[in-house]
Amino acid sequence: MEMAWNVKDGILGNMEGPTSVFLAGTSQMMTVIFAVMIVVGIIVCFFGLKLLRVLAALAGLLAGVSIGMALAFGIGLTGMAVPGVCLACALILAVLCAVVRRFGAFVLTLINMMGVLGALLWPRSWILAGVCAAAALLIAVIAVIKTEAVVVVITGISGGVSAGISAAALIGMNEKNWWIGYAISAVLALIGIWIQFMMQSRKIGKKEKVYSRQIREEVSRESEVERARQILDEDGEDEDDGDGDAGEDITIISEEL
Repeated sequence: MEMAWNVKDGILGNMEGPTSVFLAGTSQMMTVIFAVMIVVGIIVCFFGLKLLRVLAALAGLLAGVSIGMALAFGIGLTGMAVPGVCLACALILAVLCAVVRRFGAFVLTLINMMGVLGALLWPRSWILAGVCAAAALLIAVIAVIKTEAVVVVITGISGGVSAGISAAALIGMNEKNWWIGYAISAVLALIGIWIQFMMQSRKIGKKEKVYSRQIREEVSRESEVERARQILDEDGEDEDDGDGDAGEDITIISEEL
């Protein structure tokens, strides 16, 4: 990405006429794309867990389109049937990812991990690509079990890498300074993961306060009910004692007579 950016700047400096105008427009478009990627990456890095259902739905759309294309070409469809199958698969998978939280976390983690590993390792062989896919699949399975923790880490890393590499490309870093993009990515990822865990701990703390308040209220109601029951029992015993004393007085009067 950095090399392409520098080559493009070199071409722009040496070209004139319509070609220069076209490349200048392309450069401006790439600048906008990098800026958008930085903003989106920072949002994902800092608020990934809160946006889990939205991000999962987007990941479902992407995965659905890929599955739809593979299915369409696999069964030999042509023409308008191909985009129809892609659209149907994308909508179905997006809805499933948005509604079923753990399934959405699985798809989101799988796609993000494949993107992160591809950006960091850039696999040039089928063996390395298979290892990256297997690692992404393993982490996605773990995300089904430990959803919150894995989603926080994965969105922090993926958002940080996206924003960091885009920032390095935007400021024109070349291949000699490739480490700057990764350094920015690492700093953003660490900050984003820390912020997300802090927000999650506060959320858990609020839930615990609400739960403890409900428990205290329930215990207080039970204590009041028990106190009222004891008062009623004491009143009943007093009435029984009064009836017994009256019976004894009647017996004594009858004996005197």
